[in-house]
Amino acid sequence: MSSLHFLLDVLQPVQRLRIVAVTALLSLLFATPAFVAGQSSGTLVATVTDASTNEPLTGVNVTVDRSTRGAASNPEGVARLTGIAPGTQTIVIRYIGYETVRRDVTIAPGETTRIAVSLTQKTLGLDGVEVSALAPGLKPSAGIDAARVREIEADDAGQYLQSVPGINVIRRGPIGFDPNVRGLTETSVGVYLGGMRTFPAGPLRMDSPLSHVDPSSIASIEVVKGPYALTWGPGNMSAIRTIPRGDSPPPTPITGTLRTGYDTNTESVETTAFAMGRQGRVFYSANGAWRTGSDYETGAGRTIDGDFTSGEGRGHIGVHLTSATTLEVRGGYQEQLDIEYPGRLLNADFFRTGMGQIDLSYAPGATGDGVSLTGIDVQVHAQQTLHEMTNEGKPTFDAGQFPNGNPRPPLRIGVNTELRNLGARASASLASGAWSFEAGADLLSTLRDARRPFEAVMPNGMRMTPPFYTSDRVWPDVHVVQQGAFLNVQRSLGVVEMAATGRLDLVQADAGEPSEVFLTNASTVRGSNVTEADLDRSYTMGSGAVTASVPLTGTWSVSAGLGSVARSPQALELYSDRIPASRSQTTAEFQGNPFLEPERSTQADVWVEGYASTWTFRASTFARRLDNYVTLEATDVDPLLPLSPSTVFGYVNGEATFYGAEIQGSVRPAEDVEFRASGSYLWGEDETLNEPALGVSPASASVGARWTLPVNGATVQRFYVDGSVTATLEQDRVATRRGERDTPGYTVVDLQTGVRILRRVDLRVTAENVFDVNYTNHLSASNPFSGARIAEPGRVIAFTAAIGF
Repeated sequence: MSSLHFLLDVLQPVQRLRIVAVTALLSLLFATPAFVAGQSSGTLVATVTDASTNEPLTGVNVTVDRSTRGAASNPEGVARLTGIAPGTQTIVIRYIGYETVRRDVTIAPGETTRIAVSLTQKTLGLDGVEVSALAPGLKPSAGIDAARVREIEADDAGQYLQSVPGINVIRRGPIGFDPNVRGLTETSVGVYLGGMRTFPAGPLRMDSPLSHVDPSSIASIEVVKGPYALTWGPGNMSAIRTIPRGDSPPPTPITGTLRTGYDTNTESVETTAFAMGRQGRVFYSANGAWRTGSDYETGAGRTIDGDFTSGEGRGHIGVHLTSATTLEVRGGYQEQLDIEYPGRLLNADFFRTGMGQIDLSYAPGATGDGVSLTGIDVQVHAQQTLHEMTNEGKPTFDAGQFPNGNPRPPLRIGVNTELRNLGARASASLASGAWSFEAGADLLSTLRDARRPFEAVMPNGMRMTPPFYTSDRVWPDVHVVQQGAFLNVQRSLGVVEMAATGRLDLVQADAGEPSEVFLTNASTVRGSNVTEADLDRSYTMGSGAVTASVPLTGTWSVSAGLGSVARSPQALELYSDRIPASRSQTTAEFQGNPFLEPERSTQADVWVEGYASTWTFRASTFARRLDNYVTLEATDVDPLLPLSPSTVFGYVNGEATFYGAEIQGSVRPAEDVEFRASGSYLWGEDETLNEPALGVSPASASVGARWTLPVNGATVQRFYVDGSVTATLEQDRVATRRGERDTPGYTVVDLQTGVRILRRVDLRVTAENVFDVNYTNHLSASNPFSGARIAEPGRVIAFTAAIGF
């Protein structure tokens, strides 16, 4: 790696961005006929109908296997795919509620091939969520969406991600698991619900964006582990996108699922209901969920606070205005109450989140020769989250001692926040032979405000006057506006697929009402006087990426990517007034730095994949350089709260390097038996502080097996048993100067069995942590009062029943 490190060190940020842009341009020029002699591509027109009614099906996904080529069928059931490499291609036809069809089709160069496909209905909604990792070219990779992933018992969508090699989650409480993708966290990882970019309302990200949607309303999750999701939105060093259920309902008035479950130890109870249907040109869906949880016991018998209540309702309606134009409206409301956070100084009284989204899409059917319009999409969305926290139930709520040993009266500490997030996106797609283009623009306006009341209570019940009373602004009415434009170009050259993406972002950030104390502390961090006018910041950022995918044989392929993306500093990094950092395990206070420069990630990836009828294999490796890396450093600022550690840290720009690798595979020696294995390794160095980077997950490996017994009887249709063993190594390479501690290694065994009866009922029993091991996820927070690490639950037995109708 020394040569790679030297190369990354000598390349300055602007130079690297230029290299990415030049590489993308050269790649596209190299792909043209003037430089390479290649066969022209072909076109596929697929007509999809219901096998029982012979009616056309709308919204069916028709894709070329192991490629980015795909289209959805229009109301006439017709999907048109252009730019397909000549030769025998496997066409995959997927539609919710129907059996998936795979068909080998011979594509002739320069000609249009037509196929007709009839899909057979199946029982809906009993398979759960699918999680897919995307290769650098944003094509799905097999192996992630295995049955084991879809059957995870999750109270929070973030828990699904732990099954993906290279991804871990941060636990601060019973829900709100914050994703960590190859060492990247917070806004370095863009989280999209549908097409909506979402943000947390809590300053400490107790409400990870993924916690704003219940797992029962998600059909699938896509993960991009690098700077390749540039068309999704700004600043995506990595990205996660959930796909909602109900996008493409079958042509029946109503169908859906009822689900209920109970988990021992955590005493979690869940009840969810989902329904969707279609009437003529109108389609619709609705989802409701109710979850509760309680304190749990670790493998050592220690009790961890874990109470929570969560309920939500979501609705969706769409109408095909014409054969090519569709209008969709989505809305939802979620309320989370009385959430205990053992890893934070406060508990949450509530999170109340409302979301709305409008989509207008135009997808013409048959197109002529030359350049043709293949689609237009316009989206507008809004999110509001209200949040309140208090220290009720924490040791500070009652009388105690100050750090100097003097008696301390009871304290009343709170945080009241509001998040308002408005966004819009518009894009147009074009195609011409082997070329395809997508151009668009997006806008994101985010307003954050947070107040922190703090007071002491006298023995007679009266409230004390200053200095024991204050109400400061954690976020002083922070407003961040981001405008972006992007262009993606794809080119098929025979069986080779290449893509280049460029993006330009303009960002404006300001703090509406900063306090005098914040200005004074900002002056201390900067080393010179700071006024309110100095807090207004603007950034101009360019990003780019180039990717290629090449089949080596009929079984093996290799994909590679190189990208450089810039992320503007987030509100907490710029304007927070002495609030603990969400990425840190220490309870020290952290001061915002309004003079941070945008962080830039430059990353190279290589993926090798193999697929056959009885096995799959995938291995990937990456190297990443972070310039202007936002890291943490001690300051001379005084802490706000009397119980906080004396050292206040601040956000500063620095440099960091990461590299790692993941491997995953499965094999089916018999039709009813599958074995699987996966592993990951990550290394990170904060070169500014000359110590390991924060938030680096330890190496881990997992092996598992599944036996499935298909039964064609009248009562039982399927029975399976699944088991897995996951071993995680000790993590002793930690950022000790910022309070990170070693974590011992551990091995956990999970078992699951399930049966499908009467064709519509799934019954499942899961035993997690079978041997009641006492262990801690390295990324999880520590108890701010005792200093103890928040251990994971001991043995949990989960019972689940789902009924499709």
